[in-house]
Amino acid sequence: MSSGSSKLEQESNEILPFEMKHLPDFVQKKLEKELKETPEKRRKSLLELKNMLDEEEFTGGIHFHEDFLTQYLRRTKYDTQKAFCYLRSLLLLRKKEKTLYDGIPDEFFLTKDSLKCFLLLPKRCPEGCTVIIFQYGKYNPNELPVEAFKQTIMMLFMQILRDPMTQINGFKFIHDFQGTTLLHLRQCTPSNLYLFYHSAIHCFPGRYKEIHIINESSLVKPCWTIIKAFLSEKIRNRVYFHSSTEKLFDYFPRSILPTEYGGDLKENNVEDWLRKANADHKHHGVAGQPNYF
Repeated sequence: MSSGSSKLEQESNEILPFEMKHLPDFVQKKLEKELKETPEKRRKSLLELKNMLDEEEFTGGIHFHEDFLTQYLRRTKYDTQKAFCYLRSLLLLRKKEKTLYDGIPDEFFLTKDSLKCFLLLPKRCPEGCTVIIFQYGKYNPNELPVEAFKQTIMMLFMQILRDPMTQINGFKFIHDFQGTTLLHLRQCTPSNLYLFYHSAIHCFPGRYKEIHIINESSLVKPCWTIIKAFLSEKIRNRVYFHSSTEKLFDYFPRSILPTEYGGDLKENNVEDWLRKANADHKHHGVAGQPNYF
């Protein structure tokens, strides 16, 4: 997205909070026009997807929550075959890596400062996207084991995708590598990098609108070399490397970014969201969970 198109969108919609209980009119229109969802289309596609899952050996007999299935239909713009493939990939990975989806002990939120590396912003982009900043320098692998880090990532994605606004409008990510060291690089094994790639691209029903890289360190180049080989051209074209944080304002309103990046946001009223989501995650079985609204 160019800065011009971003600014045009910023003028067309108001700034909305992350936590919402309804779909605004412009999002409802996007759902119908861009994602091709109507009540009748949803009903027919859910029935078709359920039948496909019933015929699959290891998913037959599982009573999937309709909200969970709808996440995948929205992700694929109601292509039931693609939705089935995404969901099948998730369930196969879940079968192979069972502990990956357990969440983390609640006390970690009181004792592990590393969890502050996940920064969910309390305001959305004007087009409704959810914004997450990953501050990798705040993650200490000696404090929080890499397995717990991976469990937190899985929990974060699966819980945040229960939000219909995020399902429809997608994510924008800012990856901040300030303060990363060789200790962080050692965690970036090919298997770990592939796990994150495979989960995000082939398993989770997320829509990834923009990915921003700031404060590059020696960690970035080797990781990007590995990951970009797997990415489609569409996704690669949505990755932006910035020489300064000021460049972020070509894509984000100043009002939604924290003051540490030159923005106006001083307080984050959703900083406890991750802990609450982790508590909810114990109810996220293979059948999924209902939406937040």
